Formats: sequence, structure tokens, C-alpha cells
Amino acid sequence: MSYEKKLMQMKGLVKKNIIKEQPKEIEPSNEVPFYTNAWMNAGLKLIQNEHGLFFVKETFYSEQHIHGNIALSKLSSAIAYMHKNYPNHPLTIDSNYSFTFYDTETTGLKGTGVLIFLNGLLKKVDQGFLLSQFVLADPSHEAAFLYASDFWKDVQTIITYNGKSFDLPQLQTRWTMNRNILPKLIQHEQIDLMHSSKRIWKGELERFKLKQVEEQKLGFVRKDDIPGHLAPIIYFDAVKSGNPTNLMKVLKHNEWDILSLITLYILSVDLLKEEEATESALTYTNIGKWFKDLKTKEASFEWFQFVVNHFSNKDACLAYYYVGLHLKRNQLFDESIQAFQMSLKEIDGKYRVKVYIELAKLYEHQKKNYELALEITLQCTVYMEKIVSELSPLKLLRLKQDIQKRKVRITRKLNISRESAQVNKKRVVLP
Repeated sequence: MSYEKKLMQMKGLVKKNIIKEQPKEIEPSNEVPFYTNAWMNAGLKLIQNEHGLFFVKETFYSEQHIHGNIALSKLSSAIAYMHKNYPNHPLTIDSNYSFTFYDTETTGLKGTGVLIFLNGLLKKVDQGFLLSQFVLADPSHEAAFLYASDFWKDVQTIITYNGKSFDLPQLQTRWTMNRNILPKLIQHEQIDLMHSSKRIWKGELERFKLKQVEEQKLGFVRKDDIPGHLAPIIYFDAVKSGNPTNLMKVLKHNEWDILSLITLYILSVDLLKEEEATESALTYTNIGKWFKDLKTKEASFEWFQFVVNHFSNKDACLAYYYVGLHLKRNQLFDESIQAFQMSLKEIDGKYRVKVYIELAKLYEHQKKNYELALEITLQCTVYMEKIVSELSPLKLLRLKQDIQKRKVRITRKLNISRESAQVNKKRVVLP
């Protein structure tokens, strides 16, 4: 039987191990695991602290180290750029705290019985970076393993990929299960690069698995990588058999994850520098929308202007829509109309409906051109019938109700305007 088939047979054991736990009160065994020598020969060190035993592997990277097509040396300038230009941005690392790039490997996805068996922490040190990978010796030594992370000491910024939803909640759960032994876990600052990646590349990347981001954006392709779903089975097998061969491949998987966190952070900041157009118009429009949602209106407007200045009208049509909104807020109505008209040349889908609505509002309320306002409203009505499948039933109903009210209102204003014009005409011809 192949090793992989044997691992798949062990999948059931993983599920059986997921049980409800009470806070730890058992004493860890003083005996070293029988597989200690084999694991140490593979490159791990056995360490003992006041709570028990754990294994660790430390790897140093010089600042000149290149992962994919990005050098780690660019991290310092990326951090400094965010401090100087966007001190309140979600990607900015607080200068008051140290920072750690963090990734875990666990024995499952959810449940209080799921253990973290690998904690990967990368920190900045003199002349480079140090990756410390802490490996759980066995479940009875979990407190020692968690304590070694130093997450109980000082506040720091923890940088993860999907860490807000998975790694850090899982860490909190495991800490809670050991709360009778460990000092209190500190509430740390967080930066989740999955969230920022979705902000930047929404609509461009189909999937946001770190592997896909690596291949399409970071220039890094994994070779002989262990699939993440096999990691728990491999760990249990390494503890049972003592053979660390495949466990070391899991550590390599974790190492690549963390190196990709650094380069992804660097690339994300590079895209915020607005120096040259190296990505698609959609990417930079997404960045503009991100700043808009952060209530930094001037910064968002600059990004939308960047798009319309560097890309064709077809690629920049969505940016023109947001430029129009900004100009309208600043009561630059003629310029706003021009921007919306530029957008209307190429934009489609729900945003075309939005452009029609904004133009109709401007012509009705600011320009008092009721005929054109009504014409645009009717065009919007016709177009909506073409994209019914793209709108939710509730959204479609609300749009139809709003447009119907607008048609009635504009028609009434148009009739009043025409009647007034007729009265004025008669007054002019009277002797």
C-alpha cells in the first residue's frame, strides 16, 4: 500500500480526535518522545521550558533573499512608505509595536479538539529575517508549545493570510484550553493580507487561495508541495511512526506560506505608490474604491484620475463613474456630467444603470433639462430589462419603483415647464 493511501486511511482518525476538551490540568510527561533522535536528525531541535517540551526549526534569510520575483529587502521601505503616506491605512504596521508574519498548521479546521501542531513566526532581525517554526512534541506538551510563541508578552502586529478568520481564533481557542497554565494571551494588532488581496484584485482573480496569488502575482510556483489538507494526517503519522520525512515537507509548506506573506505585503504596498501602471485598470480602480470606503475622498479621487489618465476609455469606464461622483459632490456639475458621459460609452451591467440614474438626477435637479432627464430615465428602463438576471429580485423591485417615481416626477415637471412656456409665449404675442 502506498504511503499516500495509508495517509488517506488515517483521515478518520483525525475526525475521531476532534472532541470537546476542558482546560488543561494534566502534567506533561517528563519522558522525551521516542522519536526525538529521528526528528532532531531531520533538522529539528528539542527545547524544554517551564511547561514542557517542544521542537523548533530556525531558518535565517538575508535581506537579499528573493522569493518568487520579490526581494525581502524591500520590506523596510514598504513599511516606511505606509507610515509616511497612509498612517491610518489597514496595511500600515503600527510603528509602536514589533511585527510578526504568522501562519499555523492544525489537525483540523474547527472544533475545540483541533490542535495547532505547527506555529510559524517570522521576525525582523539584524541583517535579515528569522523564521522560527515551533512543532508540538505531543498533545500533553501543548502548553509548552504555545508558551514558546511569546504571544503572551508584548503587543505586536501579527500579519497573516486569512488569520482573522482562522489562525488567530484557533490560537485563542487553544490558549483558552490551557488558561489554567499559561499567562493571559495579549490582544494583538492584526493585518490580514487575504482581505487586502480581495480589495486589490476583486474581479481579476477567480480564487484567493494563497497558492493562486503566488502564481499569478508573486512569481512563485511551488514544487513538490504537500497539500494543506494532508498536513494533519502527516503530523499524526509522524508522531505514531516517528518518521519525520513528510513532516519536514509540511514545515517547508509553512515556510513558503510565510515567505509569501512578506512578498505579498511588499507587492500590495508597491501598488499603493501610484508610480506607474503595472497592473490592470480594474486593480487600480479597486484601490480607489478601497480608499473611498476608508472615507479618504481625495486619495480615492486621485486613484480614479490615475486610471482615466493611464488607460483607455474602455478599461477606465468604471473609474470615470467614480470621478463623476466625486465631481458631483464638489458641485462641479458640468464636469461631473462629462465624466458620466465618458463612462456611459463603455460601461455595462449594474454600473450602467447607476450612471443613467446619476445623469438623470443631474439633468433634472441641476440643469433643469427635463426632456433629457426623461429620455435618460427611459433608456435606463429599457436597459434594465436586458440585465434582469444580474440583479437580485429585491434590488430590481427597488430600482423599478425609484425609476417609476422619477418618471412621474420628471413628467410632471416637464408638463409644468411646457405650460409655463406656452403662457409666456401668449404674453409675448399679445398687443
